[in-house]
Amino acid sequence: MVRVSVRNGVLPALAFAVAVLACAAPARVAAQVTHANSGDARSQDALASDPALAVSEARKTVADGHLDLAVKTLALYVAAHPREVEPARYLGDLYYRQSDLASAERTFLAILRYAPEDRETHNRLGGVYAAQDRIADAIDEFQKSIPSVGAYPHLVELHMRRGDIAIWESDLRRDAREKPFDAAAQFALGQVLRYERKPIEATTYLERARALAPESCEVLSELGSSYLDLARVADAVTVLERCLALRHNDYSALVNLGDAYIDRGTPDQARTLFERANTVRPDGAEALIDLGYLEDASQRWESAVRYYLHALALDPLAREGYVDLGCAYRDHHLYALAEASFLKGLSVTPNDGRLHYLLGTTYADQGKSVLAKSEYKLALSSDEPEVARAAGRDLAALQK
Repeated sequence: MVRVSVRNGVLPALAFAVAVLACAAPARVAAQVTHANSGDARSQDALASDPALAVSEARKTVADGHLDLAVKTLALYVAAHPREVEPARYLGDLYYRQSDLASAERTFLAILRYAPEDRETHNRLGGVYAAQDRIADAIDEFQKSIPSVGAYPHLVELHMRRGDIAIWESDLRRDAREKPFDAAAQFALGQVLRYERKPIEATTYLERARALAPESCEVLSELGSSYLDLARVADAVTVLERCLALRHNDYSALVNLGDAYIDRGTPDQARTLFERANTVRPDGAEALIDLGYLEDASQRWESAVRYYLHALALDPLAREGYVDLGCAYRDHHLYALAEASFLKGLSVTPNDGRLHYLLGTTYADQGKSVLAKSEYKLALSSDEPEVARAAGRDLAALQK
């Protein structure tokens, strides 16, 4: 499942089936909507006078599958209102989804010229630099976005790529030790440990953060995900329901609680939450991927594929969508489509061990043993131990 971080990012944490690794797992991260076009009843003047409406209409347009139209319309608005942060930031997000990194960078830098302390924009710019492999610049921008907690999964990945993750973690441990009553220090370390796949330690620090900030929905949502990492489903449900009591339409908590209900064996309750999350954020890919999983689990794989394709149209960078879509195709022996899905996912996250493994299994199913061996070797370095073990096992079997 794709559990959504407290900043609506995605933490890849797909569960493994015993027989078919990494397939048939939900994607831990509907209202009728219309999109803005030439026939919209709202006048262009009304749209141009309201930044919240401009963003809302752009989201609906994207949700209806018209990303290019949303970019064009919102770009006109931003050009006419160059000092309004929210529309400009969302425009940058849409450029990023289009893989137009130059336009995204230009848009975010323009915001920072008049709002240099805007943490959300620093976070987005960090993502652009990370996609460009500008590691030092990306780390600098994500650091500037703290305490925007969405920075931490990115920072973990970037410090791993730079090779200094142990030093950075040590600094955070010292900070948490020296500030035992500082919820932010405990929360920061807890998140980093969780994204390093150290769930037991992570939960300890996240529980400390909760004790110090019991009404923080951000802490509760992240703690709920950590409990799910440890299969403590009842505890996850408790803290995630508490978050939603505090913030009724928190997208992250809705998706994460839906994941908990799947783990608890109550998929109908999960579906209700995913549909509610989709209403809250109709352009959010995570809820759609999870709805696709529920369709797949109910033997409605063609419907599942439609959900996955819709999610990827909304967010072409949603790695979990490529995982689940490729698995659906592979399970029905549509190998060319499965290969295309996994290869597209690898274009988004080139070092992803799970995707390399899945592509390897797809090749192996077709008797393409040379290609399968190559992918299994790449999967051996996965940061997911179960992926690395499976790759080693299957590679050994092919080499006999």
